[in-house]
Amino acid sequence: MTISFSGLASGFKSDEYIEAIMAQAKVPYNKLNTKKSTITAYQNVFKNINTKLATLKEASTALKDASTFKTTTATPSDTTKLTATSGDNAITGSYSVKVESLAQQQVVATKAFTSATVTDASLPDSITINEKSIDLSDLQGKTMDEVLSAVSSRINALGEKVSASIVQTAAGEKTLTLTATEAGEANEISFVDDAGFFGFTEKQKASDAKLTVNGIEVTSTTNAVKDAIPGVVLELTDTGNSTVKVSSDTSAITAKVEAFVKAYNDIITTITNNTQKSTENSDGTLSLTLQSDPLLRDLKSQMNQMLNTLVSDTSGFRMLSEIGLEIDKGITSASLMTGTITFDKEKFAEKITENPAGIQKMFASSTASGDAYDGLGIIFENRMKVWNNSVDGLITSKVKGYDSEIGFITEQMESMSSRLDLKEQSLKKQYARLEVVISQMNSQKDYLTSQLSSLTNSSSSS
Repeated sequence: MTISFSGLASGFKSDEYIEAIMAQAKVPYNKLNTKKSTITAYQNVFKNINTKLATLKEASTALKDASTFKTTTATPSDTTKLTATSGDNAITGSYSVKVESLAQQQVVATKAFTSATVTDASLPDSITINEKSIDLSDLQGKTMDEVLSAVSSRINALGEKVSASIVQTAAGEKTLTLTATEAGEANEISFVDDAGFFGFTEKQKASDAKLTVNGIEVTSTTNAVKDAIPGVVLELTDTGNSTVKVSSDTSAITAKVEAFVKAYNDIITTITNNTQKSTENSDGTLSLTLQSDPLLRDLKSQMNQMLNTLVSDTSGFRMLSEIGLEIDKGITSASLMTGTITFDKEKFAEKITENPAGIQKMFASSTASGDAYDGLGIIFENRMKVWNNSVDGLITSKVKGYDSEIGFITEQMESMSSRLDLKEQSLKKQYARLEVVISQMNSQKDYLTSQLSSLTNSSSSS
């Protein structure tokens, strides 16, 4: 680092002079820096659009999935009798359900035993539960409390769809209770107690659920009745009547269409905002614009064309405007047109209720599957790849091009900055040396002046 003392000897303000020279020398550098900032700003616009294209592609992929349009809801008129859950294959319609009886698990119990009673020879050597023999020979002479506890544990260890528990029925008395782990007549508990020691009796009968759906009799071993209504699970909770309405889940479908509309509009708005005519900023500079960029104009034009493509001829609909999606709806003045979609949710819900299969074709039909047209979801998903493919997408390539340009300018600036630093150091050294020379000359001048003055004074006194 060069240290200079500006003008100490010469009175010349070299630091200001050097600063002025360097300011002029840095003009090309500053121009490059401005150019780099401008290019970076443009690149950020394309990066932003690329991200938004990925969002649009995801929304399009969701719309091409046919299962999206098969989403249904099942609504019972009386939820105290049953609840209903619809699946992907549910068929819309109204179903009259009459629950005649609920499925029950069988319950059997022994007679009550005094806990402290010691067993005698009347205790059998074994009992059979669900055709599995349980050895009791080691329990002779045990108290009934110990016997019941052991029998309960051994039954539970069988894993034979039966659960054993001990219930205290009165002070000092206990009963062994067996409960089928599954309801229905097919899950009755079988037991063999040859000596009749335990005195098993049925406390609750195993029974199947019985119901009618639109007059058709249905029997189920459980209260979760599957496919009595196609694609719907009925959870029976009480006897009685309830009407189950299965309808398209318009809210779920609408949400996916709305996500597509938002993603589309987001891109169009971003392009519009960045292709406006330049305006003058407060400092007199012009605002940045990509107004003349042909790639953005082409993207906006193609998106508009895709949205207005004929997407069906067999669905009952031909254009998206028929189901509530319309560009610049109601706008007649060109200056007010934005190119964004207006989404009429009420109209869409009405149309999907009327013709869910038709709406599905509008978005998810595929020529690869033999349909006459590709649906909107497939059209956008396929064409978005051309623009934002991570390797050679048009927008991706544009961003990479900016990377190269920014890298080249950065190298130029680094090289130029090094040269400017050397020039500034050189100027500071030159003017520092000049100050030293002038200082020396001033010292010599002072010396000579003093010598001459001495000679003059000496001559005058003589």
